[in-house]
Amino acid sequence: MCRPDFSLQPLHVAFETLIVWLEPQMPTKLLHDHEKISNAQLVAVALLQRIHKFVYFRKWWQFLKLNHFAWFPSEVQARIRLARLTPVIERLSVEVQKLDFVIIDSEPLPVSTFKRAPRCRFPGATHGFGTSGPVFGFKLHAWTTLSGKIAKYEIHPANLHDFTVGCLMNRDWPAYGGPKQIGDKGYQSGTYLTPPKKNAQQFDPRWKEEYAAARKIIESTFSALFGAGLRWGQVKTMRSLRLKVALLVSAHNLKFRNITL
Repeated sequence: MCRPDFSLQPLHVAFETLIVWLEPQMPTKLLHDHEKISNAQLVAVALLQRIHKFVYFRKWWQFLKLNHFAWFPSEVQARIRLARLTPVIERLSVEVQKLDFVIIDSEPLPVSTFKRAPRCRFPGATHGFGTSGPVFGFKLHAWTTLSGKIAKYEIHPANLHDFTVGCLMNRDWPAYGGPKQIGDKGYQSGTYLTPPKKNAQQFDPRWKEEYAAARKIIESTFSALFGAGLRWGQVKTMRSLRLKVALLVSAHNLKFRNITL
């Protein structure tokens, strides 16, 4: 058991290693003659796209067919099958585990520029505000461990307050062992460990300086997701947005998983 760096491995080696890990976790399925590759092979290819930071799936698929896997099916078929596997990839992206601490924060997921928002017809998208200003679309809300692994995430409309979504995510709080939650000033309540406001008359005695350093962990995690393509490309449906986020989270969490070589 080890934690290989798939970005440094030869493509064929990384591909075969991911298949061995994914195969037992894929739903049983009859493989039709026209499909050519299994679900595990398809998900492995999609994860490698995010690991190697290819912006567009079409270019990635063309690159693979031209240089490595000429027997792959059409790119259209791959897209359709990946969309159907979205719930499976979401389930694989995170794992429930007992934790002492989690860090909670949100990251904007715009589906349109703010100026073009009146003409955008993306279902469920709303106006909201992030740290960088107004946003039209959604927000990615996540818990991370102190090592930077994403323990849990949810996608919600951008107009929902972080504290409101935090309460929704706390429905799974007992399953994670009731961890202490470190948040920013937007999560101030008796539940979260948050820094004091400048005009606060009383300071929360639970807050410690090391919690401020821990806050940077989730910011680094969001930065890694952003660099891997969190806002790249164009998505037109909620399922395509869910698929993109699930693949990015899965690819990010691979560095924290023990995988048999």
